[in-house]
Amino acid sequence: MNTPDRYPCNYAVLRFLPYPETGEFVNLGVVVHCAPAGFLSSRIETAKHKRVTDFFPEVDLAQFRYGRAAIAAEIHRVQRLHSAPKMAARVHRDRGRALFLELVRAREAVFRFGDIRTILTPKPEAVVDELFGRYVERQFARTKEYQETVMARRYYEALQLQRPGQGFVRNREVGTAAYRVRVPIISREEDSRGVPCRALKPLDLDRTEPSAVIDHGDAWIGRVRRLKEVQRLPERMIFAVRAAGAGLTGEAAHDIVEKLRAEGVTVGDAADTERIVQLTAD
Repeated sequence: MNTPDRYPCNYAVLRFLPYPETGEFVNLGVVVHCAPAGFLSSRIETAKHKRVTDFFPEVDLAQFRYGRAAIAAEIHRVQRLHSAPKMAARVHRDRGRALFLELVRAREAVFRFGDIRTILTPKPEAVVDELFGRYVERQFARTKEYQETVMARRYYEALQLQRPGQGFVRNREVGTAAYRVRVPIISREEDSRGVPCRALKPLDLDRTEPSAVIDHGDAWIGRVRRLKEVQRLPERMIFAVRAAGAGLTGEAAHDIVEKLRAEGVTVGDAADTERIVQLTAD
């Protein structure tokens, strides 16, 4: 019997929602069911609580721990039922799905599950940790690329508020048919060559290693040079730079900034949103 390249898995995120009136919640874990693989598993944060008490400082910690332990015990009970040797031979897909649906059903409680979602994965046993990292540990938010996305969103919103009607768009490409560079924010206004007049790129150089600063900075220096060679560099190209602190990483960031300026682009402090907006819009 051939095995599929990817298995469809259903999952739901466990939430702590102490005040339904506000709709605010903290993710605590995930439950995953993969019928084709006969797989029902979970991962719940049962030790740490600081992220909960930071968000809901008025919550009684003892009651929170008691409730979390209770829902974790219920999840593990259903998992044991799903994998019990006596049932394994006769439990089929519909029965396994019924157990999953009963576990994550909508309930009026401070510990409740979100909507059921589906993910395709080649390794159902690995997807639990993947989803836990995404929804509970928020690992994606730690990447520098994501931080640049957050910065771009902040500048775009500020441009819309402070310069309404200026005509900026997000995530568009500049360049030629053979060489194109995606820039987070560019103007709709173009020059006689059809090149956007202004463009803004957040650049996070706050890295732990000097080599990482240099690699990331050099990549954009190279893109600027190439756009200049093909005469497609926006007349006003702004880099909003978040630089590293002191030491070798700071020196590496300073070197990148100087090299960018030598290419004729404008560099501003990423923390000074007002100035970045002014440089971009004026």
